[in-house]
Amino acid sequence: MTCEQVEQQLPAYVDGTLTDRRAIAAHLETCEECRASAHAQSVARTVLRARAAELTQMAPPGLRTRVVANLPQGLKTSRPQDLKASRPQDLGWTGQLSAFAAALMFVLVVGAVLLPVATVRSTVVLAAQLALDHLKCFTIEGDADGTPIAKAQAERTLKEEYDFEVTVPAPLPDQHLELMAVRRCLYGDGRAAHLMYRLNGEPVSLFVIPGVTHPAEELSLFGHDQVVWTAGDRTYMLIARGGTRADLNRVASHLRTEAK
Repeated sequence: MTCEQVEQQLPAYVDGTLTDRRAIAAHLETCEECRASAHAQSVARTVLRARAAELTQMAPPGLRTRVVANLPQGLKTSRPQDLKASRPQDLGWTGQLSAFAAALMFVLVVGAVLLPVATVRSTVVLAAQLALDHLKCFTIEGDADGTPIAKAQAERTLKEEYDFEVTVPAPLPDQHLELMAVRRCLYGDGRAAHLMYRLNGEPVSLFVIPGVTHPAEELSLFGHDQVVWTAGDRTYMLIARGGTRADLNRVASHLRTEAK
């Protein structure tokens, strides 16, 4: 099967409604991009199902106007039926996710903005939100697809562009831990510095959340493993794909000693 054929059937495959799964399963064994897309869609559906009851709340006045204002020019319309009839390729998602998964991501992000989640009190809720940001930044936005960056460059970017004073942990080339990018991410109660690494080629995120403290904890949520710790008035959360706990704990030991 080609990647285009797999993309068309991937939503049904991830949902478990596809009758013959063998061809797609065989393709996923050999295609890293389609495997990442399948993983992303699976995580998106898991989060959506977990928060389905919350996401049925009425949207605030003016939300539709703001959404339409940010659409590409060709999609701006005052008629909802025109939006529904728009073709998936017009949506501008040129990353690895299908249009359906991208729509799920949009719903989740909007839901996170609308809902008064208690991330200051709940480590689990915070971890769920940051797992989604980890997935979004690596899979959809592609910030970490280029070449590694230097520690000094990352610290300068965080300070000049995002007003974060963060001591960025150095990469470990001998252990295949590379620093790829830095960003600022928003979560339910504020903002976090997002340090994006790759460990043996796999995405790893370190989030630095100022002004919030959470107890040290290890979690597994939405197909990802998380390691949480606090130093001073900051919480640190390390996130990677599930099944990498041993490597994640090893990286956490290094990052704890350097992140400030």
